[in-house]
Amino acid sequence: MININILIVDDDQDIQRLLENYLKKLEVEKINFTDTAEKTYKLLNINNLKSDPVVDLIILDIVLGAENGIDICRKVKTNPVYQEIPIIMITAQKESEYLKDAFEAGAMDYIKKPVKKIEFMVRINSAIKLRKETKARIEREKELLELSKKLKKMNQKLEKMALVDGLTNISNRRLFDKTIKKELKRAKRENDPLSLIMIDIDNFKAYNDTYGHQQGDQCLKEVASVLTENTKRAADFAARYGGEEFAVILPDTAKKGAVKIAEDIRKEIMELELEHENSITADCVTVSLGVSSICTDQEIDQQLVNSFIDKSDQALYQAKENGKNQVVYQKFE
Repeated sequence: MININILIVDDDQDIQRLLENYLKKLEVEKINFTDTAEKTYKLLNINNLKSDPVVDLIILDIVLGAENGIDICRKVKTNPVYQEIPIIMITAQKESEYLKDAFEAGAMDYIKKPVKKIEFMVRINSAIKLRKETKARIEREKELLELSKKLKKMNQKLEKMALVDGLTNISNRRLFDKTIKKELKRAKRENDPLSLIMIDIDNFKAYNDTYGHQQGDQCLKEVASVLTENTKRAADFAARYGGEEFAVILPDTAKKGAVKIAEDIRKEIMELELEHENSITADCVTVSLGVSSICTDQEIDQQLVNSFIDKSDQALYQAKENGKNQVVYQKFE
């Protein structure tokens, strides 16, 4: 149910009582009374531009002693809170020349004195109906706005989920593909080096066969955490590339810095001391790493992106061929 609160602004108590009796026959929650401009502004909290309106309909005498109801109407309507609140002017016949000014000030309608019950009831009921429709619309708009915010938040969450590996909680292959191309373009634009580390867990199939897939998943998480620890700069990027393979993108990093970070990663994974009794490399989990760096003025197309990734993959393959648990660097040319 939509509640309606009404304000009667009139300095004639007999008129106040008469209008109150009429209004009690309509669907009105509360009737307020003021008899001066000052009291009206205070009740309406007119200087607050952010609060909800105090009333839903204002019945305003066009003359309040020495005060002008049109000026009150105009000031009320300057507050955005009250721009949609209907104001109905009460006027004596001799004041009809003021009606044009009243409408220009924001009044919606007028009722002549002496007030006739039927006319009053019809006009007020029409204003109440309009206000209820307006309040219902505003409420729907609020609900739609709230729903829109929830949907936006949900979409952002879904978008993030689509770019994050569900197991390790680091970036996934999809985001890697976007990021490597973006960083290559940035490196070319700023004439900076860019390095890529491809990482593969040694003998991972044997690890899964020995300890089970659940423990294998935990191993992947532990490796991902080491990568996160070693990609501390804002632009550094670590991702799960697929299966037991990971990738690290290092902007503004040349060979020396990239090889050091790769070696740090290799050592820290060994320091995890994840038992691997069936490894042919060591008695704990180890990784092989392939590193490549680029500084180019070539066009950054998909062919160049693929070639850069392939070069790091070739370095990784060489590390595997050389006995695993090591870092191999190959220059991109």
